[in-house]
Amino acid sequence: MNWRNLTTGATGTTVLRAERPVDFSRPIAPDERCRYTPATVGTGSGTVVATADVNAHVLPPASDRWPQVPVNPGFGSFPVP
Repeated sequence: MNWRNLTTGATGTTVLRAERPVDFSRPIAPDERCRYTPATVGTGSGTVVATADVNAHVLPPASDRWPQVPVNPGFGSFPVP
């Protein structure tokens, strides 16, 4: 995730880490296939825009990967108090 505070000009990047299912003894439900650990960033007050660039992060070693549902790039803007 890349973000920019349009009010202050501050910018930053954070990586959302994929969560692996804990229980492989049962079928994995569709809503459990693509979960990510939340990340908190200090953007400061103002209007913030964020973009999701799914190709920017280097993949972990194959032993640490697990199948993920493809995610499309996206963007959004929101006010931060």
